[in-house]
Amino acid sequence: MQQSGDPKSLFGAIHTHVTGELMQLMEGFYSNIEDGLFELAYANDDQVQQRRVVELMRELRFRRQHLLKTFAKRVKSAGQHWLSAPDQSADRIEERLLANEMAAKCAAHFGPVMQSIAERTAHATHREVDRRLLPVSPEEVAFHFVMTCRSVQFDKYSIATVQSLFARFVLDRLGGVYGRINTDLEDAGYYTMAELDQLSVSTA
Repeated sequence: MQQSGDPKSLFGAIHTHVTGELMQLMEGFYSNIEDGLFELAYANDDQVQQRRVVELMRELRFRRQHLLKTFAKRVKSAGQHWLSAPDQSADRIEERLLANEMAAKCAAHFGPVMQSIAERTAHATHREVDRRLLPVSPEEVAFHFVMTCRSVQFDKYSIATVQSLFARFVLDRLGGVYGRINTDLEDAGYYTMAELDQLSVSTA
């Protein structure tokens, strides 16, 4: 299949679409978070912990628009990293570790399709691509969420409290998003390493 003429335009279009899908998932996260936090609060007999969860729920409700806008801005700006790897600054080690822990189950589950996307991206951009550093990888999406929470001074406890809900309503539902990215790149003529090897054999 003939490759698309301009990878930058292709990845720009893909990322714009993915950003919209991620924001729909974030809306779903917010629609379900109060019920989830209520369950968490009243599954715990510790009244201090219950109060902390209820206060967090109130704060999340109050900060909803700011958090959604900040998350959207971070995700949108990450689109440039289809063509170059993001800066993994040393001063964000704690946030990276927290995000990676949050995304671990999802990253393992979607590992094969993420590897295909990484290899197709490498074919398109002529550079090595780490699937964990793709701008829409589970690790990067979780990092955007952690940094968004940090922007309103949420502490590690608060982030840890909502991380299972974020994983359930956002990260675990990324399969369809990744499937479409993989298909779009394949349709554009960018191949995995196995596909390139097969092409080489068939044309030899």
